[in-house]
Amino acid sequence: MGIETRLVYGFPDAGKTSYISDCIANDYFHKYGSTLILCFERGDLSYNPEALREKRTSVVYHDGSRDVKDFCLEAINLYKPDRIYVEMNSTMPSLKDSFPSGMDVKFACTFFNWPDLRAQLSNNRQEIGQMVSSSQQITFRDCPSKALLAPYSQTFRLMNARASYLRRDPMGYHEKAFDLFLPFSLEAPALRVTRDFYLPLWLDSLDHPEHYDGKTLRFTDPLEIRSNDGLRAGLVVMTCCMSDLQFLSFRLEESESIQTGWFTFEALACKASDEYGRPILLLKAENLVPAIPPKDLIFNPNKEKAPSVRSEHFRGLPRL
Repeated sequence: MGIETRLVYGFPDAGKTSYISDCIANDYFHKYGSTLILCFERGDLSYNPEALREKRTSVVYHDGSRDVKDFCLEAINLYKPDRIYVEMNSTMPSLKDSFPSGMDVKFACTFFNWPDLRAQLSNNRQEIGQMVSSSQQITFRDCPSKALLAPYSQTFRLMNARASYLRRDPMGYHEKAFDLFLPFSLEAPALRVTRDFYLPLWLDSLDHPEHYDGKTLRFTDPLEIRSNDGLRAGLVVMTCCMSDLQFLSFRLEESESIQTGWFTFEALACKASDEYGRPILLLKAENLVPAIPPKDLIFNPNKEKAPSVRSEHFRGLPRL
């Protein structure tokens, strides 16, 4: 059995040291074994050695020159910890790959300092995508209002749709960071899904397939149907950069009459389960019409206009 390890991502001064210090201040660490902090990045805030000793915690700093695996093994052999916290280095995206096999990563989180977020997304989107996609929890520190985070909801949820996103205000209050905006009503029995509406639908169906159970979905802009992992219909989406493309798709009910390629179609949506028992949205496709592939085969939601609700999306359908 390996040593339980937790990774803490973030750019310099994002709050990594404060978070680890707060965790170690919990009595759990003092009562149930020793803790080792492997620090790969130093910010303005330093650890308090006396406070660490009181909690049976040691910290070791990587100077940037040593082999990462040798550095970790030496520290583990010296301190023999029961658990490890790693303060990650945002400039070393493959750092985790160099850890020895005895470090059993159980949890990873990422911190962002709100005043720096816009500039970091403009200049470091690939690094952000790597940190967020590796984390189970992402926290935006010192954000005065939840409304300020709303424009970033889709960007981050595409990087990692399964993570938990939190807002921490300047007074330390925590709450859920994002409420997904749906540009359509869930009351109507039928939804017309354009290219603009595809991602909100796909993201919401991950958490709430029951929202669409029994509804008719009419995909009026073509989707690509593939058969690599069963029949699936979707779009290739650039979640953060050209090196991070994902085929975001819905599973289709198997049918010998369905071919691969680009189609517009209707589908009856049904709540189902995947091979692991997790709830998913299954589409029973019908009325497939072959379509010309769009000029932009890769959908980049970061560059295209945010969806607006226009009357032409709803002609022939109940008002959504």
